[in-house]
Amino acid sequence: MDPILRQGSNGNAVTELQQLLLKKGFYNGKIDGDFGVVTTNAVLKFQKANRLTTDGIVGRSSWTSLRAVSQTVSQTPVTTLPTLLPGSKGAAVTQAQQLLKAKGYYQGRIDGDFGMVTRDAIAAFQRANGLTVDGKVGEQTWKKLQAPAIADVKPLEPTLVIDIVRPTSSEPTPTTPTAPLANAPIPIPSSIFIPVSSPISTNIPATSTTTPASITPASIPTANAISLVDAANSYSRAKLSNQTAAINTLQASISPEILQQFLQRWQIASGQTTTATSLQDAFGSYNNNQMLNQNLALQWLQNQLLTQDIAKFRQDWSNLTLAVSSDPPFSPSQPTPPLASTQQLINLTDAVKVYDRTKFPNQVTALENLQASFSAQTMQQFFQRWALASEQNAIAISLLDIFQDYDSQRFPSQVTALQWLEKELTTAQLVQFSQDWQV
Repeated sequence: MDPILRQGSNGNAVTELQQLLLKKGFYNGKIDGDFGVVTTNAVLKFQKANRLTTDGIVGRSSWTSLRAVSQTVSQTPVTTLPTLLPGSKGAAVTQAQQLLKAKGYYQGRIDGDFGMVTRDAIAAFQRANGLTVDGKVGEQTWKKLQAPAIADVKPLEPTLVIDIVRPTSSEPTPTTPTAPLANAPIPIPSSIFIPVSSPISTNIPATSTTTPASITPASIPTANAISLVDAANSYSRAKLSNQTAAINTLQASISPEILQQFLQRWQIASGQTTTATSLQDAFGSYNNNQMLNQNLALQWLQNQLLTQDIAKFRQDWSNLTLAVSSDPPFSPSQPTPPLASTQQLINLTDAVKVYDRTKFPNQVTALENLQASFSAQTMQQFFQRWALASEQNAIAISLLDIFQDYDSQRFPSQVTALQWLEKELTTAQLVQFSQDWQV
């Protein structure tokens, strides 16, 4: 009899579960026998796609469906597939997302939900294959999606996804786009939402020995590069005059048409009755209650910006906030406990890279003690940020889950979430954590 599994379970049964989910395309994490947040989300996606109770608990029905021999995507007759439109949901949408991902056009979640990211991926696929670019999946698009991959794509420049939370390196391209190309905005993904790949290269070319004024080494994305989501979150809390200056400079670089479209999207995302008139108004009204939809609007806007413009904004924001910081990393209000001569301060972003609870049980104790030192509200805010950064539906319940599921290669925005939590640390908390970690 199969055991009932849920988040927190571990052992051989969990290993088998992860292997079954992997075979069916719902899981691509570690096969470690540990039922953490990543496994929970894979189970939720599988249950939703198979019309089971979506509770993240693996019982008899889930085991039966997991072990059932299902028809592969390529075996499904084209005639049985429906026409898909934005807003469609279900197994057919999941199938289209899987095919798009296999062909390199889709980098989002396989969730059976036909949203904006899926629509853009379909449009890019249609454009590359000489189909009518309508963002719908009809008979001709289905046929092309199911055809062998070698016959699908016309010669294009390599797809590039820029991770704005860690340094990137790339080879130069022949030319520099000086204006947005028609129907192909250059994507600069936010630090939270899924990067959308595009056949338009956004590499900074080296065609001249003279560096353009708007592209300097300081403006190239680094580990501290800020996204529009980060900026809006910070500005809504502080509203510093120097931040306003950076936002207004960015607005001056945006065409009136793009700005108007963004403000309309922002109005809908925020549930407002009147349209904001500027980026400053929009950023100032960023609200945690509408965070998900507002982030999508900010993601859309950032996708429309030229590389030069977003790089200039990051540089302006960094330079202007250097002297006046509203959120210093540490503001100790009590004497700092001394560290042993053999110990050193260690940040969360450094600790997570060397976490190994089997070899170092003291690390488990350090994380448990650290979590206990935070307020419940702070931890809840952090867990929500982590879920967004990790493209997860389930919310983590402990720092142990966080450190276990850390994967900066697949989810570079996890670093941003950890950096946020680091800023909430007092010096006393950091010292105590460092002592516990290095015992």
